[in-house]
Amino acid sequence: MTVTEFSNEFDIYYNSISTNSAPGIDLYEKSVYLTRAQLEIVNNYFNPKGNKYKRGFEQSSKRRADLRELIRPGLSTTVSNITDDESLSENSQTFRIKDNVYLIIQEKARVASDDSCLDGKYIKVTPKTHDEFNIQENNPFKNPDSETIWRLDMYSQSYGGQELNDDNKIIELISPYTLDQYKYRYIVFPSPIVLVNLLTEFPYEEISIDGITAEQTCKLDEHIHREILNRAVEMAAADYNKDSLPVKLQMNQRNE
Repeated sequence: MTVTEFSNEFDIYYNSISTNSAPGIDLYEKSVYLTRAQLEIVNNYFNPKGNKYKRGFEQSSKRRADLRELIRPGLSTTVSNITDDESLSENSQTFRIKDNVYLIIQEKARVASDDSCLDGKYIKVTPKTHDEFNIQENNPFKNPDSETIWRLDMYSQSYGGQELNDDNKIIELISPYTLDQYKYRYIVFPSPIVLVNLLTEFPYEEISIDGITAEQTCKLDEHIHREILNRAVEMAAADYNKDSLPVKLQMNQRNE
């Protein structure tokens, strides 16, 4: 859908379900609702409890098609130089990942070893929360081994002895082996839907959506556009409905 189609159909749906007392919605507000709806749908696709079929994002062909525009490959071969004081384990090794990573969906790391049976072997990486690490780090039966590497997310202001900007993402891999490569597939943060050039339409307000001011339509596959549109209209109507709480709760189970 083009930005004009998004805007026109938003008005049609919104006027059909809102009360006469509901205020009109300008192009900036429509853009905010559309962007919120898009992100909610993406998040719910990854959370089986957030959709009516209780299924993960790749458990139907529709979902795979909906999100294929967001899936990217990633490869890191550079180990960041954080200090021992910053690491959680003597087996910690840190890698920098791409700044646009939103959710990692598949990952593994490669072993570098003098042992020919281990050298070049890829081992599955398992994400861990810091709470899980705290519980399991002293349990020898649950520590990383030849089949599993732990991954914890972190942020570092230094990398290779140089200062980094605020967008740098570092992951900490914990393994008894030396690792020389981290390979992953990830979801990028969905780009906002902006129905009008915000600098031109609102020159005195200095507004943007996720840092974007230029006009742009939804970048996901077109067959999910109306699902996003319908969700955005529901959000807008619920916000202006005094009895909106039951409506908002029902909306959380609408995802395909």
